[in-house]
Amino acid sequence: MKITIVGTGNAGCAHAYKIAEAGHTVRMLEPFPDIYKENFDAIKQNGGIWAIEKEERRFQKLEFITRNIEESMVDSDVVFVLTQSLQHQSLSLKIGPFLKDKKLIIVSPGYMGSLFFKKFNIKNLIYAEGESLPFDARLEENGVVRILFKNVRNPLAFYPKIREDEGLKIANQLVDTYRYKRKNILESAMHNPNLIVHTIGTIMSAGRIEYSKGEFWMYREAFTPSIWNLVEQLDKEKMDILYQAGCERISYLEACRFRTEKNLDTDMLRVFQKYAQEGSPKGPGTVNHRYICEDVPMGLCLMNSLGEKFGVETPICDSLINIASILLRKDFRKGARTLENLGLKDMSSEGLLRYIQE
Repeated sequence: MKITIVGTGNAGCAHAYKIAEAGHTVRMLEPFPDIYKENFDAIKQNGGIWAIEKEERRFQKLEFITRNIEESMVDSDVVFVLTQSLQHQSLSLKIGPFLKDKKLIIVSPGYMGSLFFKKFNIKNLIYAEGESLPFDARLEENGVVRILFKNVRNPLAFYPKIREDEGLKIANQLVDTYRYKRKNILESAMHNPNLIVHTIGTIMSAGRIEYSKGEFWMYREAFTPSIWNLVEQLDKEKMDILYQAGCERISYLEACRFRTEKNLDTDMLRVFQKYAQEGSPKGPGTVNHRYICEDVPMGLCLMNSLGEKFGVETPICDSLINIASILLRKDFRKGARTLENLGLKDMSSEGLLRYIQE
């Protein structure tokens, strides 16, 4: 298939490399001129991406790399959106008019951002949202991405609901771990792991991050027994929302084990601890980081909004939003991802569930 990868950051580079390696024709689009400028220039000059995987360095040629949206969309079968969720709304306005005749658009991780693209009402297009990505990666240098690991399972949510099997079949041709479905995009949004660990890990480690000046390993250092108490309470609020929305009460650790561990009988906490010691990257190096600046307004504020809609109190979620806003002297509720921002505020809870599955 012909695949348009949108975004030239960590995720965009890793997935462009792996999908091209699997034999698909891949072109990359960076629609924001001031984002990843040096990395974009390096990829374009090289004609593809260098990747380091298991300490082996290899090159993968791409069809082309462009900032021209129309050019990137010509004859493509699948559009894979791998930008930060902060950009979903503005990105939808840029690429929405060019989605005609596409088979599938995947927005991952989504935080329900696929709804911005749905507003264009493209006939025959299948929409998909992911909670996490198949490959975890970090840019090593401009034009070079280090692929850290590959998940074992990656669920997606689809609409229209009646075409989810068709959508999953297409997604599976891109990455073989796309073999599982969530009930709807609300469930996918609440199972985004960044909602829990990025926010708590960074907010509760603010002093350590600033003191260490870059020598901080969040997954190894932040999640002490007392912090796990906080994780469990935020996770409970999330599961209460899922339950009221007709979804299973699946915990953060259970969802983490499902994505990353072959043996589903393995102790859930040990799965997390193994990732912390063997697979997690260093950082963040500053409190003013996407772990807060993206996952608080796009994740926690969405969770708070969903809690209000489904009658679930979210005091831990609310407190974390408040603390993050104070830490960075920025009101993260302003311009946040909420049901109002998505144009769904006036729907009943039943109407909302129908809308995201129809």
